[in-house]
Amino acid sequence: MSTKEQLYPYRFRLIGGLVGLVIAVLFLTIGFGPTMLLLVFTAIGFLIGKWRDGALDIEGWIQFFNRD
Repeated sequence: MSTKEQLYPYRFRLIGGLVGLVIAVLFLTIGFGPTMLLLVFTAIGFLIGKWRDGALDIEGWIQFFNRD
């Protein structure tokens, strides 16, 4: 069994840990405000890219936030 196969069940934990590490390093190096601005612009860019790919379900988002 290869290392890739052994780590596959833990892939999202590893990705989450790496994202957390990168955000922590950004907080420590450039500060809170610039890090938040960078994260907001990254999220906006991701959503625009997903929309351009035709994979963004806007109606689903609207239904999710308007549920009672």
